[in-house]
Amino acid sequence: MFSHAFNFAFEVTSQPRDSSDVTPEKQRSALIRRTSSLPRPELKDAFDCFDSAEMPDD
Repeated sequence: MFSHAFNFAFEVTSQPRDSSDVTPEKQRSALIRRTSSLPRPELKDAFDCFDSAEMPDD
């Protein structure tokens, strides 16, 4: 059994360049909007698996 870690790109718009006004709620909303708007065939390509680790058998 393996555990896989993924990156997923999405964007949030804000006024300041440093994104200091981006709240966790804005991030969650943007993430949900991005995942729900992707067509199924494109969903796999939107995720990047950057690490895999073998898990001990329980």
